[in-house]
Amino acid sequence: MNHSCARRALIIPVAAALVLGGAACTNDRTDTSTSTSQTTSAAGGSTHDRVEKLLDEAEEAFDAPARTSSAGNTDKTVDNMSIVADRLMQAHELAPYRNDLLFSAASAQIARKDVDAALALYKTALATAPNDVDAQSYLAGWSRHLGRRTESENYVDQIRALDPARAEQLEAMFATIDQKVSTPLTDALPALPEPGLAIVTLGYALKDDGSMDDILIARLQQTKAAAQRWPSAPIVVTGGVEQSGRTEGESMKEWLVNNGVAAQRIHDENFARSTVENASYGVEVLASLRASHALIISSASHIRRALTLFQLAAADTLGRDFPFSGSGSADKPLAELATATPDELLSIYRDAFSSIGMWSYRSAPLLRQ
Repeated sequence: MNHSCARRALIIPVAAALVLGGAACTNDRTDTSTSTSQTTSAAGGSTHDRVEKLLDEAEEAFDAPARTSSAGNTDKTVDNMSIVADRLMQAHELAPYRNDLLFSAASAQIARKDVDAALALYKTALATAPNDVDAQSYLAGWSRHLGRRTESENYVDQIRALDPARAEQLEAMFATIDQKVSTPLTDALPALPEPGLAIVTLGYALKDDGSMDDILIARLQQTKAAAQRWPSAPIVVTGGVEQSGRTEGESMKEWLVNNGVAAQRIHDENFARSTVENASYGVEVLASLRASHALIISSASHIRRALTLFQLAAADTLGRDFPFSGSGSADKPLAELATATPDELLSIYRDAFSSIGMWSYRSAPLLRQ
């Protein structure tokens, strides 16, 4: 290619490149106007490459090992998620037609606990694509989370006109959240019939050396008591995050066996990396055990979210009305936990969307449900 052709190639707009699939250089003059959609920017590198670099940086920040942990929640740090949101929005400036970047950035804002910022991004996405049911769904849910019920109901009505099944799914999700959040917490074992019962215990992050935190041991002590109360009930232990070559599920099973529970009763699920996956994999195990009802055991500050997600995950596998009960090991005085905190509710709504199959991060390589 001669030097004149090389200079002109730098200013072919992306739209033209998409139509032509590649352009041979001619001696005709080309438009020298500049825009963010140019194939090559003044800063160097194609728009494609710049967006890809920003997305790689977003994923790197998302995957950074720094976490905040409590008995009720393990999450990314706010600083990391600020980087994720920033890189995604820079990418969107370069590729403004990509609504997936807005959805992903909105999820990062949710992780930062800035729901209003997320709502603004969903509204921007909806302005671009007025019939986008996912944008309307997130607007309905997060408006409801903030107590804006009329606004939420208006979005649900719009969804119903476009996708009645999605509207029904959202209303079921909201009803499940309300029901589980309003159920009083207890650290006692409920009165349940033994036939058809399965016990499900959720894992908690192992220490760096692979040993178990006291939070997890407290859940297992509750599980041992349940195993003694219902000696024929199978036990599912779920947790797949690995430390020092051990998963939570493997460690939980070993502790229970060492504390007198028969190994053949225990079904260890070793792949779940989050409460959402505890629920989605857990209901599959319950289906394979032909359970007719289940007791979920976790920490008291975590049990409402766990019950919500298991109920939602069960809809397509065990049935929407499959009976779940809960028992929470008291990581805090139950009186302090009687009312769900704003942070707990945010985690419940966030994970509920994932449990009904909606993708939070949808900008490859950053893809997470």
